Amino acid sequence: MASRVFILFFILHFSVFSQKPQINWNAWGEAPFKKARTEHKPVFLDVGTEWCTACNFMEEETYSDSSVIRILNEHFITIKADAEAQPDVGARFLQWGWPALIFLDSSGKQLWAFQGNRNPQKFKAILEDFLQKYKNAEIKPEEEDYYSPEPKDNSPIAQLNDKGRKQLNSYYDTLYGGWGFDLKIPLYQPVEYGFWLYKTEKKQADRELKKALVSLGHYAKISDRIGGGVYFGCTSGRNWKGAQPEKRSEYQGGVLNNYAEAFLATRDKKWMDEAQLIKKYLLSSMLAKDDSLFYNSQEEYLTAAGNPPGMPPEKYFALPLSERKKYGVPPIDKTLYTEINFRIVKGFLKLYQASQNPEDLSVAVTTAKKIVNKASMPGGWFKTVIENKNTAQRIRNLPTDSARKNVMYLKTQAHAALAMLQLYQFTNDTLWLEMCHKLHKAVLAELYDEENGGFFSTNLMPVISGVKKTQTKVLVENALYARFLIELSDLTGDEKLLKIAEGCIRSVGSDKVLQNEERLIGDFTLATDKLLKQDLVFTIVTTDPGLEESKKLIAQMQAYYHPAKLLKVEKPGHYPDMGRPTLFVCSKSVCSQPLYYSENTPKEVSSFINKLAW
Repeated sequence: MASRVFILFFILHFSVFSQKPQINWNAWGEAPFKKARTEHKPVFLDVGTEWCTACNFMEEETYSDSSVIRILNEHFITIKADAEAQPDVGARFLQWGWPALIFLDSSGKQLWAFQGNRNPQKFKAILEDFLQKYKNAEIKPEEEDYYSPEPKDNSPIAQLNDKGRKQLNSYYDTLYGGWGFDLKIPLYQPVEYGFWLYKTEKKQADRELKKALVSLGHYAKISDRIGGGVYFGCTSGRNWKGAQPEKRSEYQGGVLNNYAEAFLATRDKKWMDEAQLIKKYLLSSMLAKDDSLFYNSQEEYLTAAGNPPGMPPEKYFALPLSERKKYGVPPIDKTLYTEINFRIVKGFLKLYQASQNPEDLSVAVTTAKKIVNKASMPGGWFKTVIENKNTAQRIRNLPTDSARKNVMYLKTQAHAALAMLQLYQFTNDTLWLEMCHKLHKAVLAELYDEENGGFFSTNLMPVISGVKKTQTKVLVENALYARFLIELSDLTGDEKLLKIAEGCIRSVGSDKVLQNEERLIGDFTLATDKLLKQDLVFTIVTTDPGLEESKKLIAQMQAYYHPAKLLKVEKPGHYPDMGRPTLFVCSKSVCSQPLYYSENTPKEVSSFINKLAW
């Protein structure tokens, strides 16, 4: 018995004293700020992502240093947040890049901030310098807050659109293509806007098409030409050299959509080839086969500590697939996110429109149904994190399951809503439309700003500024949701939705908010343009969608390309029964004559659209 007690004592003693000290990280929420006020300490916040190489280096080298651990635990309340799992935090601190290293006071006001990893010695010096200045009251809260609600901008929508366009155009690189100069990113939003302008503004059509295609040509250059997948971006200047071989599924979905649309706009096969290369990568490397859902990202390095000697990422990704297998596969973040999967759904729907391959539609519908099955909440909205399928420990803890089921994020709902509207148009399944209405009802109840219009980023608002909670409102998210509302209004005829959409745009349209987003305003310019012009509604009127002629007309119009096209199928009522399946194409001011299925129907549709005064 004595020997057993001794052994137990030895095990406990050894485990306690051999356990490495760790930083006392807190989750983003009200609790750590309350603790900071109670203990009269500043807050240190680390915001980043799993795929961020610099974040991984910070975790392994700096946050494991005993002196850094001691300073943070003794003098700060520490918070670690995931920018993808908590998009309101990600949006608020996006300007600092990842990792964003932020010092806050106990009410959540920003005191100091910087970006990028630091080695232990440099980071320790930063902490000590901050503490000294903080103790001496030499640091004051920064006044600029680009994400707190501001009075709505009452300028004419055309003026807001013009302001956004000028800003976006100022970031277009006329020499090398793409938007931005020092850091090139395969931004898919301004490309999508370029295709919209190509078809809705005759005077600028050729110029806008050229900008989109030139940029896509460079996106193709910074991709894995063997295994597929577009890389994230370049750090060596504006000439698209030095791509970081990080593959983020968000960009796969967005650029897949771009390539498919480029093929639809030009019928140039090279764009279909690029789209197929991304499709190949997504299905072979990023698909969770047991779930029909797509993983989040793939890192550039084979190991977190760096690739084996003589095998840097740029050399590894130039190898044939058979040679790569000798070294292994760069780690994949197997977290499943609702928003990212819905982005990919939209990409495959656009690919189906371009390819007419039933497999592409099947992938989109199967993925969407799985998202609904695993991520939809009883109120009709979607949780942001579906599941963590990683076997290795993440460097950032995800929100608890109860938090996921209670915290709503606008970004997730906007992407879900846009994807479901497209699913409705490609499947003629009214269930998707019903889900859009249910989702909007939930978002309106939880996130709508009654005072200034638009929507808050989340219903989780833990940061206190004085006696008022600081509510985050994000330009991109409101622009995306405005686009959904405009399209839903055009499809259903509910004009009340247009007023809410206009409120979304006005609530984030101030110079201060717009300028802070720099080049990331493609969604805003597209939303304002849609509000001004609205969409073209293609209505197929038939007593029976199952009739052979109905099916042919529906398939023909699903394949017809125009960025402003919205398609619906309905029974006679609003439109008369013409005795056979009939197509009506309507702008906000005029409708076409009744059109019927024939080989010439697409030409007749184009003839009508070309006469419209946009």
